Amino acid sequence: MTKEYVLLNGDIIDGRKACLSAFDRGFLYGDGFFETMRAENGRVLFLEAHLERLYQSCKFFNIGLQATGQSEWTDKINLLIKKNNLKETVAAVKIVVTRGPGKPRLGLPKEHAPTVVVYARKYTPPAKEKYTDGLAVEVFPYPHHSFLADHKSLNYLFYLSAREWAQKNGADEAIVLNVDGTVSEGATTNIFYVKEGSIIRPESAYYLRGVMEGQVINFLNKQGREIVTMPTTVSMLLEAEEVFLTNSLLGVIPVARIGETALPPKKPLAALLQGVNR
Repeated sequence: MTKEYVLLNGDIIDGRKACLSAFDRGFLYGDGFFETMRAENGRVLFLEAHLERLYQSCKFFNIGLQATGQSEWTDKINLLIKKNNLKETVAAVKIVVTRGPGKPRLGLPKEHAPTVVVYARKYTPPAKEKYTDGLAVEVFPYPHHSFLADHKSLNYLFYLSAREWAQKNGADEAIVLNVDGTVSEGATTNIFYVKEGSIIRPESAYYLRGVMEGQVINFLNKQGREIVTMPTTVSMLLEAEEVFLTNSLLGVIPVARIGETALPPKKPLAALLQGVNR
């Protein structure tokens, strides 16, 4: 079996020998955050934006993650990618930060020393035809409305359940609804759609503002295209001229169908945007 190395609190070690305390609050309470990034030929895409989101969440929840320069992160992640023989392929790089070990107690104690683990593994993107024809999507029947949705929290069971439910129903991704029945986001993605020429994002009080979502918005703004944010029902998506999803691993990928409803076969905007992460 090929060794898989990880970065644990700054040191590269054999992943099979990496040990965390049984009292680590990430294990006890899901008390922490993570970022998953795409790396191509040894280069992590949009690392600065991922780190900014991670630091903001840690600050909001009182986790004392010491801010270090992007170059330090880059150097360590590059070493990890090289150690795992991933420099000439597409890789998924994941940073996990927990509040760290300490006596089990409630609240958000700041005095803990955070635990930081970085993984780097080979990533196999969806088949090429998925990027032209699109993904199958189902609407998850259990609404979700929590301020935690604004953060990429280790409390991830809801989204894992939504994705698993979608796959058991023959789909690739799930649409998550707000408690009022409007569309919030995908289980692992952000959603855009086109209606009468307008590019629209579903409005939601709480959802994860994606790094790739931000890159798409910046690109479109530079092209002079306006993005509208508005409350969106599932029926509005079904009537859209085009629906596409974004996240840091997938990039931009269109939707072929929602439930039993097939969407229009032409997906020009998604095709245009698929070069954004290059």
